[in-house]
Amino acid sequence: MYAIGVDIGGTKIAAGVVDEEGKILAKTRVATKADDPASIDASIAEVCKQLSADFEIGAIGLAAAGFCSPDRSSVLFAPNINWRNYPIARNVRELLGTDVPIVVENDANAAGWAEFQYGVAREASNMLTLTIGTGLGGAIVIDNKLVRGGFGVGGEVGHMRVVPNGHVCGCGHDGCWEQYSSGSALVREARAAAITQPERALTLIDAAGGSVKGITGPLVTLAAQD
Repeated sequence: MYAIGVDIGGTKIAAGVVDEEGKILAKTRVATKADDPASIDASIAEVCKQLSADFEIGAIGLAAAGFCSPDRSSVLFAPNINWRNYPIARNVRELLGTDVPIVVENDANAAGWAEFQYGVAREASNMLTLTIGTGLGGAIVIDNKLVRGGFGVGGEVGHMRVVPNGHVCGCGHDGCWEQYSSGSALVREARAAAITQPERALTLIDAAGGSVKGITGPLVTLAAQD
């Protein structure tokens, strides 16, 4: 019996089949539209159907980039995806027409727990994991237990306010850590630098087709490597 893990981010879905030892046996990925939750549901169902064709699946885990409900069935709120009290587990189950258990967990918690069970933190009893993507997520393990907090958002360190009166965040606050250490922050800072210091950004602007608005995170990474 195997499980499917689905990582749902602001720009893509990455999914895979894993065994009880955490070994990835198959994987796939598709692009997503953060402003279209229904299409995200459909994409999740499609990748699950693809992956379950060759494996006997006993459970599905949805790792969502947002604040998840304590019963791990819904996404209460997501800064970068249009989810508000969104019953994603129910929606995906209906699309799949299955009674296989579907569990929703914050994506950083899922990544952190996997790292704690199978990765570099497997010898530790206390751990902090940071997940850096469109936003900044976190997972905390203390005394071998995942800290979820009273409302399931205990590990959301990316939304600690670190800069007074700083950049406005998708969560509604300003100055959150996520606004200074994430893929979105990288793109914002790169575009701002290209406008204020164009002579230093010629290579980057050329790679973006001559448009500052065309600058993306991967282009910044390639420019830095060059």
